[in-house]
Amino acid sequence: MADTMTDTAVRIAPLLPEGRLILRCDASDRKIAATAKKALDIALPTDPLTSNAGGKATVCWLGPDEWLLLCAEDGREALQTALETALAGQHASVVDVSDAYVGFAITGPKAAELLAKGCAIDLHPVAFAQGKVVRTLLAKADITLLRDAAGFRLYVLRSFADYAGLWLADAAREYGG
Repeated sequence: MADTMTDTAVRIAPLLPEGRLILRCDASDRKIAATAKKALDIALPTDPLTSNAGGKATVCWLGPDEWLLLCAEDGREALQTALETALAGQHASVVDVSDAYVGFAITGPKAAELLAKGCAIDLHPVAFAQGKVVRTLLAKADITLLRDAAGFRLYVLRSFADYAGLWLADAAREYGG
């Protein structure tokens, strides 16, 4: 999908291919938490709605025992193998969901305003600062939304990608697209 907006108010673009893994484990188990930290080179965020970015992955809290790991596509298999090996024999799982989701980058000074049209989350930078992540709805589609330094990264199930992309493009029309 080409950029939907060329205007600087809002820019919508597909994210480059990246690895997406779901890690399920009990981070309150010190052994598991330490093992995951060693494999990832970063601690699992345990505060709701937060993420930690490191050299190997951005780790997004999705629930008390679930994290979305975003990593370089060319490092996905190695990271998955390292985690599976490190966590073998412990109550944990790592599942590759890279092909299940499509990502969009939404940037520009009106990005939060655009998303607010279909999302009930308060996206003001004070309430939803850089590094915050949430599962929510956008125009009735389940999404995972991460605020990063550039704006927002939105992940949607592949089966809803066309719908979400069309909705975003339509909602962005008032900004010059």
